[in-house]
Order: sequence, then structure tokens, then C-alpha cells
Amino acid sequence: MAITISIGSGKGGTGKTMILCNLALLLAKRGKKVCLVDLDIGGADAHLLFGLFEPKYSLTDFLARRVESLADAVHTFYAFNGLQLIPGTGNTLQTANMSYQEKQRLLKGIASLDADVVFIDVGAGTSYHSLDFFMCADVQICVTMPDPTAIMDFYNFLQLATIRKVLGSFLSHSQVSLFLKSKNFSSLADVFEWAEKAEEGAREKAQQALHGFNPLLVINRNITKGRVNKTKLKKLVAKYLGIDIPALGEIPEDQAINEALRAYMPVCELLPEAPSSLALMNIADKIEKVIELFQYYSHQSAIIPRE
Repeated sequence: MAITISIGSGKGGTGKTMILCNLALLLAKRGKKVCLVDLDIGGADAHLLFGLFEPKYSLTDFLARRVESLADAVHTFYAFNGLQLIPGTGNTLQTANMSYQEKQRLLKGIASLDADVVFIDVGAGTSYHSLDFFMCADVQICVTMPDPTAIMDFYNFLQLATIRKVLGSFLSHSQVSLFLKSKNFSSLADVFEWAEKAEEGAREKAQQALHGFNPLLVINRNITKGRVNKTKLKKLVAKYLGIDIPALGEIPEDQAINEALRAYMPVCELLPEAPSSLALMNIADKIEKVIELFQYYSHQSAIIPRE
């Protein structure tokens, strides 16, 4: 069964698609069967980074039921170590207003893909689609940049993601769920407070929903003068959101990335010795370890002790 890894960001232009495409390729080079699913509704462009301009099939064909299964929309890049890609879709009325049933069908299709690792490129921002696709994965990666607006958007994205996860922890027809659905929350603290008002002990259940949710942090376009104070950021997130954000790595500002984008190739393939490529390789090393740990603990939890 594949491990799913989603990548999201609070705003566009952080380089998340560039990062994801390079990480997917690096893992494919290391012998893993990798599939990249572009769920950036309205801004799908992962296929361009591999020089694919007119995909034969895309996510649109699956959503419109022109292909029977999601696997039928897979494009295999034999020139890139067999990396597989499901190209994304434009922002149509159908995709923008995807129903719950359509979203569940899509998620089931992703779960059935024949791969070791499935990377999910999530649209930037905090729409329900972006948050749900981000949260559905086994492992989450967040991308931000050093500038203050990107950090603010990053924090807002994380806060809304935690709220979405907590709200989803209650059964859809439970008393607490029905009560919380009538509210509009702007902070996680409000969710905890109103949950406890609805039912005694609900606060603890809501807090437990966040156990194990530790999105990995990647800082892109990092420069010496604009470095993020990761310790301060981690303390802020831990205090107000109750989660940890382990640092996965930093990618320096590097002209090689722009050269690779213009060449429609991943920078790790075009310029493997560039500073950004070396940073991405280091992140790929860490992701391999994360995958190993996830598979180990998943195997352990699947073992039922005999009485």
C-alpha cells in the first residue's frame, strides 16, 4: 500500500510544485515507484516541469468520467526513471464545486494507485478543497518563504488546517458536530471552547485529534538576511495550535531553479550540483527516513496481539 505525502502552502508562489516535482523524481531515481497527483485545482502545472505540454489524459477526464479509473489518467515519464504523473485540471465549474461524493471518489482513486509513494500537490490557499486534500495524506509538508507575508499566510494555513482536522474528528451527525457546524471559527482556541460547551469532555477529544499531526516544514528561497527564526515559529505554533512542525530542510535562493524552469526540467536533473539541488537531495534523504518510520509503525499497529 502506498504512503501518501501532500504538500501545501498558505499562498501561491512559494515553489511548492517545483519542490514536489524534484522530490518525486529523486525518490524515483532511488528505485521507488512514485506517482505525483496534481490536485492544484485551477493552477495545475506540474506536467510543465517535465516538458509535458499537452497531456493525453488529466484529472478532468477522471472527474468527468471519460476514463474509468484514476490509473487510466497516469502518464509515465520513462526518461525520468519511470516517474508517474496524473496531470491536474483547470478551474471549471465542476472542479470548483466538487461535491462530497466526487471528492470521496477521487480520494478512493488515489488510495488505489499502484505505487510505493504518492505525492499530492495541493492548491495554495485555504479553500475547503485545498485543506481536505492536504489533510487526507499520511504525511504533510508545508512550504513557506522568509518574508513576513508568507509566514503570516503559512500560519493561517496551518491554523485552518488544524481547525478542519478537529472538526472532522466528530461524527457528522453527533451533537457536537451539529453544534460546531453552526459556528464560524477564526481560531483553534474558539473550537476547543465551543466544543466543551456543546458536550463535556469534547475539548479533550478535539485536542487528541491533533496527536500525530506534525506537518514537516520546508523553507524555500532562504537568504542569509531573511532567515526564518525557526525556533520562534515552532514555539508560536506549539503554543497556539498545539502541534509540532519538524524542520525538513531549507532551499537557498538559487538562479539554477529559474534556469531549470525555463528548460522545463527539474533542477535536480538539469543541474544536480547546484546549491538548490543539493538541498533538495538532503530533504529527499529525510523523507526516505520518514517513509521508513511510517511503514514501521503502520506495520506494528497492524499486529494484533493474541490473547
